[in-house]
Amino acid sequence: MYAERQCVETQILALEQIIFTEQYADKVIERVLSEQPYWDQTKRQIFVTDTYNIIRWWRKLVVALGCDEDTRPSMWLIWGAYQLLNAQTLPEWSEFAGVDIDQLNSNLNSATPAQLNSYPDWLWQRALNELGEQWDCIAQGLNVPAKTYLRTNTLKTNAPTLVAELLQERIACEPLANSDTLEVTQYGPLFKSKAFTQGWFEMQDAGSQQIAPLLNVKPGLRVVDACAGAGGKSLHIASLMQNKGYVLAMDIHQHKLEVLKKRAKRAGIHMLETRLIKNSKTVKRLKDKFDRVLLDVPCSGTGVLRRNPDAKWQLANDNIENLITLQGEILQRYSQMCKPGGRLVYATCSILPSENQLQVQAFLANNPEFKLAEELTLLPGINTDFDGFYGAALERVNN
Repeated sequence: MYAERQCVETQILALEQIIFTEQYADKVIERVLSEQPYWDQTKRQIFVTDTYNIIRWWRKLVVALGCDEDTRPSMWLIWGAYQLLNAQTLPEWSEFAGVDIDQLNSNLNSATPAQLNSYPDWLWQRALNELGEQWDCIAQGLNVPAKTYLRTNTLKTNAPTLVAELLQERIACEPLANSDTLEVTQYGPLFKSKAFTQGWFEMQDAGSQQIAPLLNVKPGLRVVDACAGAGGKSLHIASLMQNKGYVLAMDIHQHKLEVLKKRAKRAGIHMLETRLIKNSKTVKRLKDKFDRVLLDVPCSGTGVLRRNPDAKWQLANDNIENLITLQGEILQRYSQMCKPGGRLVYATCSILPSENQLQVQAFLANNPEFKLAEELTLLPGINTDFDGFYGAALERVNN
């Protein structure tokens, strides 16, 4: 444990910004680390791990302290409770007076399942209603800290060569069986590494890496990634196509497409175009133009709560209902870009059937020209150690 007072004060300030002002955890953590250039790798890793874990277990820690959940507890007490519940010894500082492990455990004896697993009541109940008996295992799976995975850019290298290159910079990786995916097992300055600047890899969860292959792409095809964001899956598609053909990456946010342009250049991809979706006409003009269509739609992100635990406390039930409506509209309108005989993949990083299977079932009921060809469901704690993802490959009948 790093019990230097300056380190703890820095972490408490970061936690207050994340929890009380709803700043994105990854942005706050990135900023703090940039302001602490003299922290060694061990101290930096402990800071990141503990910050995410305290956010992840926020509700349980509040309940353990016996605090009113509607009030703002002392972050010093929260930090102290987290350390004690994880078998650490607290520094003898006045801020931790009264924090006692026996009292913490006593308070947790009467906690509800939602409190013990640290989820909002509404999310716990919704997930229980939709997922039934599976939810308990999934809830626990989503509380396991996410691992770091890399996708080898096969346009420039292969997995064994990448492993050897990173090891020279004291970054250890283990290849996953029968794939170009690497699990990072010993951390170092990944984004300052020679391999990164040369475009040999992208950071991408192993579950996310299973979406693009559902498109069944081949060199020479015309493919559109219609909700591309910063383009992780667009880059994967281009790699699977061996940089031959055409990939159009579209999004409603220009700044995300600018990031994608830089990533594509680093990756050595030259057959990818970006296009801003300005209005409905942007999509209408592309009717029947593509062999493959990827719709990685906006979603609740409930499948990636291990990676973004702060989302648990920022998400609301109304948000999900609005997203479900939007998902249905996108699937209906954007599917028209798929040629007869082509393939469309609908994907989310959600675990909720209302955003996944039920969306696809409703679409197929109203669009008989499409049929379900393949389906992927990744549920942490049930059938995967990766993040939660859903993908449905739909084929358009060739009239």
